[in-house]
Amino acid sequence: MPALWEFQLSNLKEDGQNISSFNFYKKDQRNKTLFFKIANNNLNNRNEMRVKEITGGAVLFPINDDDHLQLDIGGTYDVMKDTSLPGKAFYSRITFRPQSNLWFRFGSEYFDGYTFGSRSPYRSTILNSNYFVGKVVVSSFSLIGLVGKGKIDNQMNTRYGFAGIVEGPFNLFVLGGYIKSTQQKENVRTLAIGRWAPFRPDGLPSSIFIWKHKESYDFQLGGLFWGQKNLFVHPAAVGMSQGMFISSTALRENSELRQGQLMSITDDYRNADITLFYVYLDQAIQMGPGKLNHVGFRAIELFKVFDEARFSILSKPVIGVFYNEETNPEFNMVTRNFVDQQNSFFSFQAGITIQESFILNVINVPQKSEWTVALSFVYMVDRNNETR
Repeated sequence: MPALWEFQLSNLKEDGQNISSFNFYKKDQRNKTLFFKIANNNLNNRNEMRVKEITGGAVLFPINDDDHLQLDIGGTYDVMKDTSLPGKAFYSRITFRPQSNLWFRFGSEYFDGYTFGSRSPYRSTILNSNYFVGKVVVSSFSLIGLVGKGKIDNQMNTRYGFAGIVEGPFNLFVLGGYIKSTQQKENVRTLAIGRWAPFRPDGLPSSIFIWKHKESYDFQLGGLFWGQKNLFVHPAAVGMSQGMFISSTALRENSELRQGQLMSITDDYRNADITLFYVYLDQAIQMGPGKLNHVGFRAIELFKVFDEARFSILSKPVIGVFYNEETNPEFNMVTRNFVDQQNSFFSFQAGITIQESFILNVINVPQKSEWTVALSFVYMVDRNNETR
């Protein structure tokens, strides 16, 4: 399979403020093996800090380009524009596969930066996590064991857990896992269920639903993919499910970096002719003595790619319709308390491929007067460095 390189320039604008970024990645049959991002965030809102950011990572196979040994490395450095306070994040993983039904992984992650504070605008925080994972596959059953230790602002937390994956008929699978922590509030349950697509399409959709729960935290992720082009095959389905389980002992600050998901407008819609995503997050936060509020969102995203459509130099148009709900605490001047406020809105995406090399995507959020425009240049290189 030739390696695919994609370079993307993007700009998001809302009420005169903007986020501009440059991103690129390299992708081959092993998924994304090189990725990079430079961003300038001038958007002043509750959920994001105004930062200048540089992020990069790589997946390496240092011994003869062989899958038996894999090294993942990456990091982020940013500076808050309003204060010049720096933030640093780093992750590394070593994966060893001595045989096809057995693998081991050691991971280490670190974050030194700032979060929004309650009494002061920003609060310094230092996080780290080290973990070891082993997996064995016997026929249609897989067992995963995990042990890890992490520090959150000088408080140590030890974790250990197990997960099992059962693969059934018709490409169906289910994962169940539990991680126990020193701090009870960090105990995590993970459930995943779905169906992967065969390498030769059978006309049936593939799907996945993942649920992660711990005290004061709920996360759900669902996907449905169908069409003659359906790339949600066995390695993607199982890898995504077990990755969600393992990530419970890693740092959320590095989640996008670990997945190589740095693009301003995602390329996930290209993995099927029709794609439906569902994402839900709810997290309780303490805004005062004995008072819990909630931060979260719910999103439903539907994409349709017209893969056979062509007109002159234009091809593969895509349309997307998204429904979004956001929940944030706001201070009520009457009750003198923070109350959860929810707002909902629709957004729309349209995209087109130009001369098989350029991809233009636009997302509009009418209710927020928000526009995101991204232009990508894509090319493929085979192992003999012949571009096509």
